Amino acid sequence: MRYFFHIFDGSELHPDDVGNDLTSLECAKRMAQVVADELKKGGEFSQSIVVIVADADDNMLFECGAS
Repeated sequence: MRYFFHIFDGSELHPDDVGNDLTSLECAKRMAQVVADELKKGGEFSQSIVVIVADADDNMLFECGAS
């Protein structure tokens, strides 16, 4: 299944127009957490970043902030 990892920085949504083919929702959850954690390393500004995961029909499946 193709999952899309949109980035919301607190004021603007940065859409993922490409997406990734992953084998399960659990894989998508792990990838979203990795992305959020990596973005958090950008400093104080990036503390408000949220990764929004959607399916190919643009249905929001879940969102993930940095841990």
